[in-house]
Amino acid sequence: MTNYRNLFFFALLFFLPLTFFVQAQPRTGRTPVLRDVVLWIDTAHYAWSTNGVNFQGVRQLAFPYQESTTIAELRIYFTHPEAIQQWRLLPSADFQVLDSLMPAPSQDYLTARLRFNDLSTAQFLSLNFWLIYNDGGLREQFFNIRLLPYKTPQVRFRLAKDELYVGEEEIMDIEVSDPKTLLIENKWTENQVIDYKISEFQGRVRLHLSANEPGTHNLTIQLAARRPFIGVNGLPTYQLPPIQMTIQARQSRLIFLRLHKNDIVYNEQNGAELEVEMDYHKNLMMRKTYRIENQEEAGGRLIGEIFTKSKLSTNRVLCDLRLYGLHRQQDGYLYIKDGDKAVYLTNTNIIPRTTISRVTVSRDGAEWTDNLSVQPGESLDLRIEGKSLDKAAFSFDGLTTARQDSVLRNENLIQFRLKIPSDISRRRIALVMNGQNSGFNLTIREFQRAKPLDFIKIDYGKGYQRITDITAIVLYDKVVQEVSIAFEADSIDLPDRFFGKQYLEAEVRISSQTNQLLEFRRIENLCACPSENSPRGAAYDRKDCTKGIVLLNSILSRKTRDLDDWSKIEIVFRHRSDRHGGDVYSHKVEIVLQRHYSFDIDVSFPAGLITKKIGEDGFTSLGGISLAIIAQFRFFQPNKVAALRPYRIGVGALALNAFNFNTTNDNRDLGIVVLGSVYPSRRDLKLSFPLFGGFGYLIRETKWFFLVGPGVRIQL
Repeated sequence: MTNYRNLFFFALLFFLPLTFFVQAQPRTGRTPVLRDVVLWIDTAHYAWSTNGVNFQGVRQLAFPYQESTTIAELRIYFTHPEAIQQWRLLPSADFQVLDSLMPAPSQDYLTARLRFNDLSTAQFLSLNFWLIYNDGGLREQFFNIRLLPYKTPQVRFRLAKDELYVGEEEIMDIEVSDPKTLLIENKWTENQVIDYKISEFQGRVRLHLSANEPGTHNLTIQLAARRPFIGVNGLPTYQLPPIQMTIQARQSRLIFLRLHKNDIVYNEQNGAELEVEMDYHKNLMMRKTYRIENQEEAGGRLIGEIFTKSKLSTNRVLCDLRLYGLHRQQDGYLYIKDGDKAVYLTNTNIIPRTTISRVTVSRDGAEWTDNLSVQPGESLDLRIEGKSLDKAAFSFDGLTTARQDSVLRNENLIQFRLKIPSDISRRRIALVMNGQNSGFNLTIREFQRAKPLDFIKIDYGKGYQRITDITAIVLYDKVVQEVSIAFEADSIDLPDRFFGKQYLEAEVRISSQTNQLLEFRRIENLCACPSENSPRGAAYDRKDCTKGIVLLNSILSRKTRDLDDWSKIEIVFRHRSDRHGGDVYSHKVEIVLQRHYSFDIDVSFPAGLITKKIGEDGFTSLGGISLAIIAQFRFFQPNKVAALRPYRIGVGALALNAFNFNTTNDNRDLGIVVLGSVYPSRRDLKLSFPLFGGFGYLIRETKWFFLVGPGVRIQL
């Protein structure tokens, strides 16, 4: 029985797959199950099967990097590569595909070359690929491989000085391969025999040490990374190996009495008197005033006075402290003196009251400005200048996205990166300091940038059109009953860009066929507002918004429906330059009342007419100057403004030889004619000679006849 059991376990271990499935479906054919994913970087390779780790509940392929734009070769292995019909590596914003995903020459894996864009800042980096395979039928499968790039911080520390005096602060450098990889909080530990903090200054990481009790002490300093890396146990971690040291803390030459308040605020205008607790010493006299100076020798700068009131049960003394100056712990000790003789030693920070002297903003790397007006959706840098700023807590009332720049934070300057929400409803964002309004506010200013005029629509009889679609003169062959102007509110604010309220004006000119100005009107105070569907729709003040449709005839005294043929309606839309800074837009719409023909009475003087009377042989001799009064039609060219065709046709009366007063002339007669004429196409001719032709009926001779001949036309 034991042999069978051993044989069973041996078979289980032998046939147990060393592969894994990212996504598998129970099919009966050949499913190209993902066997392994390998990244080759330089000469090293990192495989999912051996370098994959479980982090944040997801298995991820971990690999180290040195350069943030590392180039890597990707290899994807499948159990049945012959079943794959199509494949694709899906695009990503985190890398560029240098060589497309293709089968290797050996046909046992797919390969591609990638260049990562920025591994130092990439979040949720992953490889996504899709394929179609033959599993007794074509099927699809999608794979997602999460990547975990990491850079292990390299830290070296050598204790420059293993002796400290109680109350003294020592600063030492920590060698770090890349300071940006460390999480630096810049905060002191509290209530330890040796307090420490980690800070960064000009690209250097520094260790601050301060002993509180004399003696030999073992100190352990734990450093943490900003991003996880693979530790010695092969698992992701944020914790670096601890730094351990032994410190010899020595008693100060003078007795050190600790003030149990690390930071004391001094009001430079009104001074400061406050109650504090100080360590007790048997030689410290009660109900006595001691001087506090910045040097042991006589003649030091007076920092304050301390009056001992009573001893407490906690082995401390309750004191009144009166301050006259500022002091920093790193500037040295403070000496408690009886007269000019130093009797005790202490140290604390005496800092000015936190005040803000100036708040400035910078947009898109531009110059810093005191103008605190911001716009919805805007990203900007905000800088606070003042005193003791590092001791204050700042927040922005109504703003959740405010990231503090840890590099630019000190007692005189703090910088934030702000993102103003697109749908913010407040008119002001208050800068809150220590839970109270600091008096500085960011004012929300709505966008008022000029937008191209594609949101204006006009209807002159053919339905509404965007004015930007009207790029040429409109020839309209019907009566313009009304010209309607409307605004398309949904087209003003775009999802990714806001323009705000559009302040407009329009100039309307009505002119005749001869370009004589008939009427001029200026329409002012037009305001097109974005719709309620805009993310900023509820925030706009709509008191001055133009509501409804603007009807031109309600403004004009000469109505468009009464205009003569070939009259022109010219409307110029433009932004008001006093309300929109920067570039503004304008657009002109011209509507001409086109006619295809016209009817009028024309008087002309045909001369030298050749007539042919029906029923008689031959043609009559050339006649003299005749007089024709014709009700005729003139025809216009379809694509030109008031451009006549060279021919006309009409019906009227023709007095043959009307200006021949010879009483013996029998050719004088009056005819009813249908007459056509051909005129020169040039308009600038004052004297022209048209050609006439037609037929008619002679009244006196009662005969039908045909005629043709020239005439004389004088244009004044």
